[in-house]
This record gives sequence, C-alpha cells and structure tokens, in this order.
Amino acid sequence: MAELHSALSIDRVTKTYGAATALSSASLVVKPGEMVALIGASGSGKSTLLRLASGLVLADPGSGAIRLFGEKVQENGRLSARVRRARARVGFIFQQFNLVTRASLYANAMLGSLGQIAPWRGVTGSFPNDVRKRAMDALERVGVADHAGKRAANLSGGQQQRGAIARALVQQARAIFADEPIASLDPVSARRVMRLLAELNAQDGMTVVVTLHQVDYALKYCRRAVALKAGQIIYDGPISGLTRERLIEIYGDEYRDVMDESVRA
Repeated sequence: MAELHSALSIDRVTKTYGAATALSSASLVVKPGEMVALIGASGSGKSTLLRLASGLVLADPGSGAIRLFGEKVQENGRLSARVRRARARVGFIFQQFNLVTRASLYANAMLGSLGQIAPWRGVTGSFPNDVRKRAMDALERVGVADHAGKRAANLSGGQQQRGAIARALVQQARAIFADEPIASLDPVSARRVMRLLAELNAQDGMTVVVTLHQVDYALKYCRRAVALKAGQIIYDGPISGLTRERLIEIYGDEYRDVMDESVRA
C-alpha cells in the first residue's frame, strides 16, 4: 500500500468550520526525501492541510486516514491511539517560532528531546549529556551556536526560526513540516531559512513540506508544488509546471501580489 512507502499519506480528508469548507476531500502522498511546497492564496487550505497532517487539527467525521511514515495520525475525525508515536517523526515549524521566549536558545533546542526522555528531566531541566551535545551540534548546524545562551525573546525572527529548526534536529525528526516559516521574516532571513531547509533535504534526506505564500521562494527552493484553491488541490506536480497561466489559475486576483517579490539571488 502507498502509505507504507510514504512520509505522508492523506486519503480523502475534509475539514469544515461551520458552514465554511477549509479542505474538501483532499488526497496527497509525499515520498520520503521530497521537498514539497504547499502554495495557494490566503484561505486556500494549505495551512489546514499541514495541521491536519500532524494531528493538530481534527478532520471531519467520514474522512479517510492520515499517516506519517506508515503510522496512523487520525481517521474518521478521530486521533489514533498511536498519534504521539507518529508525531515524534515530524518536527513542526510555526510562523511565530513557538519558542519559550524566556528560556535560552540552547534550552529551547533541548526541548526537542522531550518525547525521548523521562518526563521529570524535562520538568527539572536535567537533560542528559547526549541531549546537551545534540542541542549544541544542532545550533551549530543551523548557524546560531553563538547565540545559544541568549534568551529567545532577545533574538531576531530569523535566529528564532533557525532555533526552531535546531529543536527539530534534536527531536531527530525524519521530516519537517513548516507552516509559513518565512512569513514574518525580512528577505535576508527568509532566504537563510529556506536555504537551510533545502540543505537538510538535500544533504540529510529529510522530508520537507512547507506552506508558502511567497511563490517565488517555492520556485527557487522546491522541486514539487501542491497548489490549493478554495480547499481543493488543483495542481500537484513539478515546480517547472507552474507557468504564468497556471499561477493565474491558482491565485486569481492575488497573482500580482504574491509575485511582487521576485527571486533575488
């Protein structure tokens, strides 16, 4: 079956909020090692899809199964009993970083180990030596080791986002799901974060699924695009297939806005 060989498998999933349909019978398969951009206008359903995939949002009753690396996350609008095991394989990166702002960047990185250590260690901050080393190695990898001792609140948005990626590395995640990870960043920081995600994909074979409002970054850094419009997947294919005509179909009147920032080398 497809899900046994996939990083992410979504089977005919629907999500409604009252009378509004955020996602309509969507199906998607992402293979291990892919870097996929989820694109579409605001409100198209791309963030909803990513959050459903992680079990952060429940699908409607009657929806099919969602699996991560073969492990069921949810089905029929109910979380699986093994959802924690499934989630442990994916590091979720949020637009607003989701760091503990009063803690150091180093401490935030170590929090990626919480699913692997005894609960009392996380509560008391008594992290094992191997976790401490993993955290410093991860901060070094993402280029913010010099800021390890600083409180997250005192760092720039780009530094915080790279810290969030370091936390996913400490988690030893097999995939990163990033929901608008560069929406709050300046262009220089945005490029650094996207290059880092692309490097983890190319060098480490990490699966990356990233929602992007800025289509120029999808064109530059991703090989596959999945486009949503009004809760439906209307394109799923190589990035090279995103012609001007296709982008107008995807974005409609918003096309000019999302193309305002052209790709800058």
